[in-house]
Amino acid sequence: MKISRADLPLPSVADVAMPVALPSLVSAAALAADWQYGGHATLVEAVVAIAAGKVSAVSFAKKMSPTLSWGAGAASAAFTQAAITGGAGAGPAFYSWLVAIAIAAAARGAYRHHTRHDKIKLDHESVKLQTGLVRLQMAQHALIQKTTPELVQAGPDLTGRTVEETRLRTVVHQLFGAELPGCTVERTRTGWTAVLDLPVNLDRAKLRTNWPRIASGMGVAGEFMLEDGALTNQLIARFIDGDPLQAVIPYERTSGARFTDPVLLGVDRFLNPVWLDLAYNHTLVAGSSKFGKSTLTRSIAVQLADRPDVVLYGMDLKPGAPELTPMLPILQDLATTPEQAHALLDWFRQELDERGEILAKAGDQEWDPQKHGRPAIWCLEDELAELVRQGDDGPWKKTPASKKQESLLALMRFAGMHFLSATQQPSRKVFGGTTDARGNYANRLSTRMNDADHRRFIFGNTPGWEPGKLDQPGKFLLQSPVHQVPAPYKGMWLTGDEFRAEVARIGATTVRQPVGKRLILPVPGDSNQARVRAALAKYGNMTRRELELATGLGDKQVRDAAGALRPEVERDEDTQTWRIVPVGAWEAQAIARQ
Repeated sequence: MKISRADLPLPSVADVAMPVALPSLVSAAALAADWQYGGHATLVEAVVAIAAGKVSAVSFAKKMSPTLSWGAGAASAAFTQAAITGGAGAGPAFYSWLVAIAIAAAARGAYRHHTRHDKIKLDHESVKLQTGLVRLQMAQHALIQKTTPELVQAGPDLTGRTVEETRLRTVVHQLFGAELPGCTVERTRTGWTAVLDLPVNLDRAKLRTNWPRIASGMGVAGEFMLEDGALTNQLIARFIDGDPLQAVIPYERTSGARFTDPVLLGVDRFLNPVWLDLAYNHTLVAGSSKFGKSTLTRSIAVQLADRPDVVLYGMDLKPGAPELTPMLPILQDLATTPEQAHALLDWFRQELDERGEILAKAGDQEWDPQKHGRPAIWCLEDELAELVRQGDDGPWKKTPASKKQESLLALMRFAGMHFLSATQQPSRKVFGGTTDARGNYANRLSTRMNDADHRRFIFGNTPGWEPGKLDQPGKFLLQSPVHQVPAPYKGMWLTGDEFRAEVARIGATTVRQPVGKRLILPVPGDSNQARVRAALAKYGNMTRRELELATGLGDKQVRDAAGALRPEVERDEDTQTWRIVPVGAWEAQAIARQ
């Protein structure tokens, strides 16, 4: 190791001060001692100087401690200076002071050089030892390569903490020659979930494209769902073992404070609850008979009816209205004939116009029952195809029901008015002669459909939406603003007893619209008197105007028919309404008059 002049350290303040300060202090101390003790002090200083010099010489000769050798030498020089100062006087003392400074400087320089030299020597020896160690390690490595090459050429460690993790690491390495920096697998209720951290030489899109090969290489029976992780180099694979939707999902009562709260439909493939926002959206429910369409509709209806700012109306034109008649306790009214369906649609249009005026005066864009004073409305329709068949022909050809509904579908959502329509036979005609009307239903649900061609009238021609592949009652597909990926779900199973109990519970607290402000649908009857009796039996106390709406009669015809029904029918002068006298009461009155 070569040391240049530039490598040597510059002298510090201590290097300069020590050779000057030490002789000066010794000389001053010697002068003070000689002034106090005279020649005795000088003699003692000379003896100590000789003794210290002897010790220094012996120490250097026997290679004793450098500190002792150089310390004794410095002490000998110092006490020699003291003896000269005390014995020779001021002139020689000054000369000896200069000499002492020179000796002290030389001694300090020699000591530092000796120490630095030893350090450099030790550093040099350390470098030699390290170089030798490296050479030995290289020789050992070469020897291992020659004797046991298989240890050096072994592949990466693909062992994971679980069997699934090990399989994933192994298959990815076999297919792409890449080792996953991270692969975390956690068990779930329906299988397991793996979070894969990808190396820089493996693109996430490439892994997605080739995932069927990975699944095949793992040899597991089930289904994978892929989604991007939080980081750009992460892919999340969710494995579903078997079919978790085979089990029955029991009905769960939910509470909603407002009409904007979502409704609970059932569960997804991971058995997580599935919620759907119905507010300001029309909803279409399709499906063949016996596959759970009615149960799905009923569970939605009872959840809506249980909210204080919601009222329900019904439209079921099938003979006897089998689907909606059991819901009468929670419905404001139910249209079961084409005449009633048209009247209901006309009333919706009138209500829409009134709500539009209220919003315009308030300067608002969306209906809020708490602010604007009227509840949100849902109209339950079953079957939608029957409305088209019966409501578009005959006397309504110029104003078919399908066109009225199509207009309402396009306009009334902002006013807090909604349709929940169910159909077994979706077709172009059902949607007003064009599939464009289907676009007004933001929420679309479908249980199994036996006719594969029907799916395009619900979900369009987008691949993946195949309700014909649903293999069990209760399973359904869901398309909404937040559900855009085709996936099976399982609806809650609402038994007949549970449904009747819920209807009875909610119906007991359902508030009816007040007399004079409620919807009045036309009632059937062969005669004027039969119509008046049927209207009063359905709606209870009725004003003259309400009787006219229900019977389709004029003022005089209503009065004549009501008069002919006395004493069965009477007028209450306090409320200005007509009503049916309870059975037995009018008979008692007749007997009393006799």
